[in-house]
Amino acid sequence: MNSILISPNIRHPYGLLLFVFLVAAGLAGNYFSFPVFLNIDFLFGSIFAMLALQYFGLGWGTLAAALIGSYTYVLWNHPYAIIILGAEALWVGVLMTRRRVGMVLADTLFWLLVGMPLVFFFYRLVMHVPLSSVTFLMTKQASNGMANALLARLIFTGLVLGFRSSQTSFREIIYNLLTAFVVFPGLIMLAIGSRADFAETDHRIRASLLQDSARLDHYVNTWVINRKSAVLKLAETAAVKTPQQMQAHLEQAQKLDSNFLRLGLMDAQATTTAYYPLLDELGHSTIGKNFADGPFIPDLKRTLQPMVSEAIMDRIGIARPMVAARAPVLLDGKYGGYVTGILSLTQIREQLDSSTVGHAVLYTLLDKKNQVIMSNRSDQTVMTPFKRGRGQLSQLDAGISQWVPSVAANTSISDRWQESVYVAQTAVGDLAEWTLILEQPVAPFQKTLYKNYSDKLTLLFVILLAALILAEVLSRQIMGTLDVLGALTRNLPFRVAASDNDIVWPETAIKETNDLIGNFREMSKLLKAQFDEIQEVNETLEQRVADQTAELKASELHLQTIIENEPDCIKIIDAQGRLLHMNPAGLAMIEADALAQVAGRPVLDLIAPEYRAAYWDLHQRVLAGARMQMQFEVIGLKGGRRWLETHAVPMLDHAETMQLAVTHDITERKQMEEQVRQLAFYDPLTLLPNRRLLTDRLGQAMAASKRSACYCALMILDLDNFKPLNDTHGHLLGDLLLIEVARRLTHCVREIDTVGRFGGDEFVVMLSELSTDQALSTAQAQAVAEKIRSSLSEPYLITVHHESRSDTLLTHYCTASIGVVIFMDNETPQDDILKWADAAMYRAKKVGRNTVRFYDSKA
Repeated sequence: MNSILISPNIRHPYGLLLFVFLVAAGLAGNYFSFPVFLNIDFLFGSIFAMLALQYFGLGWGTLAAALIGSYTYVLWNHPYAIIILGAEALWVGVLMTRRRVGMVLADTLFWLLVGMPLVFFFYRLVMHVPLSSVTFLMTKQASNGMANALLARLIFTGLVLGFRSSQTSFREIIYNLLTAFVVFPGLIMLAIGSRADFAETDHRIRASLLQDSARLDHYVNTWVINRKSAVLKLAETAAVKTPQQMQAHLEQAQKLDSNFLRLGLMDAQATTTAYYPLLDELGHSTIGKNFADGPFIPDLKRTLQPMVSEAIMDRIGIARPMVAARAPVLLDGKYGGYVTGILSLTQIREQLDSSTVGHAVLYTLLDKKNQVIMSNRSDQTVMTPFKRGRGQLSQLDAGISQWVPSVAANTSISDRWQESVYVAQTAVGDLAEWTLILEQPVAPFQKTLYKNYSDKLTLLFVILLAALILAEVLSRQIMGTLDVLGALTRNLPFRVAASDNDIVWPETAIKETNDLIGNFREMSKLLKAQFDEIQEVNETLEQRVADQTAELKASELHLQTIIENEPDCIKIIDAQGRLLHMNPAGLAMIEADALAQVAGRPVLDLIAPEYRAAYWDLHQRVLAGARMQMQFEVIGLKGGRRWLETHAVPMLDHAETMQLAVTHDITERKQMEEQVRQLAFYDPLTLLPNRRLLTDRLGQAMAASKRSACYCALMILDLDNFKPLNDTHGHLLGDLLLIEVARRLTHCVREIDTVGRFGGDEFVVMLSELSTDQALSTAQAQAVAEKIRSSLSEPYLITVHHESRSDTLLTHYCTASIGVVIFMDNETPQDDILKWADAAMYRAKKVGRNTVRFYDSKA
């Protein structure tokens, strides 16, 4: 087969410009590569190197190939491709000029005899790439080079024929065309199929990892919540039980839940007062241990919420890493110690192991200090910071990242992808105390893809060689009407797709040519059928999309009408807490005239400050998937306050989780509840606690006294000179005097004490949390009683209103007789304490009034 090689003078004004253009085009061809599969690209730079070889000869063509190939150093981080591409141009140029061998055949011989051995030498022996990868790369680069050489020759031939600047071999044209009709569709189908395989594998990895992450995150979260609930229940029990009583509860709880290794109760000073088991592994007692230096105690005191700990070293028994669940013990709403449960993570580990073993997934559980709690990674150690080593973590989409470790500079892209892992990371616990990380290595999937792609590429390479041989044979025998046939088959797929008429094929008496025409005829029919089928499917899909779009619009209009006329507030809040939508009923609740006044604003701005933290916690839980309910107050744009009750659920919109809430106005209900409470527990005249509320608080004080061992005091006082005022001036002035007495009593005691009215002119004062010493407590009560007596004996200035004359100022003197009883714990009946205080009060009246008397059981 004869071949053309034009060698114009490079010094020609247009010659240098053309050379520069071909080199620039070749660099662009390498830059704008075509990804075939698995980050493996077909480069087009050697097309322009072969064009330069054909236009400018051996020397300049080899130089152009070296310059164009230099960009591969940037792509692949090694210089060996420059050597291979330069050798390709030199080899092909020598065979074309000295042996008159066709370019495609010369390039095929180069890759079989020189190129593929060079790829093996550099990649396998120098760069130490795995043998399976080397075989793949040899086939890929040979196919790439031969396809580029074929395309370059076809381009050159077309230019020559178009400009008629020279003549070319008719047989070579047929040879190249027949090869192209086999190679290029095969490459396209290979690229499309391989991309689909890669996309499916990538999607399968991500979907499986997300599914595993969601399932395991739900399991671990549920496990943590159950442990928190257990210690919280024990903490609630500890608030009303003694440490001795709690010992049995701790033992029972540990035996019922194997996830607890040990359970203990600590007092306010973080000293163990109850513990199960009572002895550790070394035989030492677990009672009396102090953990006041624990870093978690400030968090317990601040949040007053149960929590799980970070990984720490166990200080009871044998020192080893452990984690615990803790809940504060609340005494009168204040921190009074905590319950701790040392956790066994065996159940979680078994679940994680069983859920990940079949997928080769790596898991790591971290605490809030980023320390490892457990992991199936061999390079991670418990209680050490989690580290992956050097590399780069890139976010792919919601919930999935990719970790690519740092590798040697000459590592190929495919090998870097093989070493990477897909990562899914989720927070565990309502306070995000732990983090669960799942990692899916790519290597097992990449190996399968590599084998699949390698087999396909090898098959394509074999087909290419077979096509070259067949084209060589056929090109020598085809005669007759090949010019017409070549014109008809150029851009055949596009002609078949664009034309509604069948192609009129030429006829010939030559059997070989006629068979070839028949093959093209069948190919065109198959393509036409495929295109017709695709067009029919597209038309059907377009109609279905149009119908569904119309239905969706009608449904949206119907839903919008319902929302706009709903009497309750319906609102949507994004993940950052910004208000996105609110119906007219909701706008009225916050005193807004239009959505534009509040759209985009943080919803916390509209919530009363005392409820913002709780509402933000609700928002975060909803984003995590919970359904929540809450009552709170809002402050309208005009300053008005209203009570609302909201029901919130998560909503997914464009892959972003938001909060959808329906809110009711419960202001009137709250006002009625407060009125009922005032009437039930408070005296309507003085607004002091009535007998019912005083009885309840007396019970609370007695229970608190038993826990703290502090004495309390109860005073009953009766006004000495009240009846004359009532008889002389009427009940209205008597009521004013009682209100003033209530005010003075309230100013004489502490906030934790209680002042109440039993009725008439009889008042009660209860002093809580006095000293643990009875004598000192008696002295404290004596001081307060004297203070009260002195305050009440001061003159009362009361304005008397008259209908027929001006008001007068009445000065009234009124004293009080006070009876006091000192008591502790809740073993004495309340009625006895009240009876004793009443008896002491009557003794005070009997000895002359305006005095204080303490109850004496001997009197």
